[in-house]
Amino acid sequence: MSTDSISFLYAPMWTFFCVLSRVGPLIAMMPPLRGSSVPMQVKTMMALMIAGCFTPLVLEQATSLPPSLPMMVIPIVKELLLGLLFGSAALVILSSLQVGGQIVSQLAGLDMASSADPNMEEDTAVVGQLFSWMTMALFLAFGGHRQFFHVCIDSFAHYPAGGVLADEAWLLHLQELVLHGFSVGIRAMAPMALAVFLANLVTALIGRTLPQLNVLAVGFNVNALVLLSVLVLCVGSVGWVFQNELAGWLQMTTDLFPVIDHHG
Repeated sequence: MSTDSISFLYAPMWTFFCVLSRVGPLIAMMPPLRGSSVPMQVKTMMALMIAGCFTPLVLEQATSLPPSLPMMVIPIVKELLLGLLFGSAALVILSSLQVGGQIVSQLAGLDMASSADPNMEEDTAVVGQLFSWMTMALFLAFGGHRQFFHVCIDSFAHYPAGGVLADEAWLLHLQELVLHGFSVGIRAMAPMALAVFLANLVTALIGRTLPQLNVLAVGFNVNALVLLSVLVLCVGSVGWVFQNELAGWLQMTTDLFPVIDHHG
């Protein structure tokens, strides 16, 4: 069989594997697919179907088939790293408010009220799970999953399939996302954390004034009551903060791949 025939037969397969390596980590790490709540067979089938849909769109700009198997490994690894960057960006967005909810639960003494979270695959506080599901619903309602796939497919114009070049800007981008996630979590949880802190302060002052009072029993009930009351009042503002910051998160990821003018 001639070299041209081999290239014609195996080039689409090579492009498919490159696309799958870039899309697969994003699908595996993007909520609500992350964790054990969705079977691995479903994730694999979705990754194969999405990669099959993307392959014809990027086949023309894809790199040529490497001449040997060892030379295929490095491009595939680079594709996986880029896919992990996309998946990590989506994971940071959804984890920011959950971590803030866990911190507030610890301040209120409710960290023992935890249950298994299939998305994080560990025991998390109930308040943290509440914000996790809320951010997941907002993420899907605002079309965050579609935006991430749109960024992923646009990245093939900057990095063709099999032609990814590792860039230090990826690490800087991931660092910026993590810092931005902490900032959003603090902004969203600040009212509840401040209210719980003031409740603890008032309870401590009452305990100093009335030593015969069981401060532990009273303080736990007061903290729970204050946390739930402020949570009801602030849940709308938390969603508003997340909605406004979601566009910024997506824009930071989009800026990694400047639009290339093919007509210039």
